[in-house]
Amino acid sequence: MEKNLERQVIFNQLRSKTNSERCEWWFLIINQNREIEEIQQKIYRLFMPIEEEGCKLEGIIKGTGLRYRMINFESRKKVELSELRRIYKKIITDPRLCYRKDKNGLEKYIGNVIDALED
Repeated sequence: MEKNLERQVIFNQLRSKTNSERCEWWFLIINQNREIEEIQQKIYRLFMPIEEEGCKLEGIIKGTGLRYRMINFESRKKVELSELRRIYKKIITDPRLCYRKDKNGLEKYIGNVIDALED
């Protein structure tokens, strides 16, 4: 039986650890492959120029027909919440979506987010 997982974009913003004039952005996109590409391009256009791209994680969400992609980057551009809402109809903030010293910690957290959304 296919699970009904909601398509959405989850994000977080933190001040850059290396440059006080930049912010670090985290986006977790849950959707189909083609839509993920379109949403990612909207994000990158909104934040251009991207000054430093960090990690990228992606995978399949079993039993849903959906995928996820987490992107992370730094940008000097100031973006208002109203502009972010134009990226995708369901966009929410999650202050726990951020860098972990252990890369597997971030993967585990994303897994927990997806598990919680499936319930």
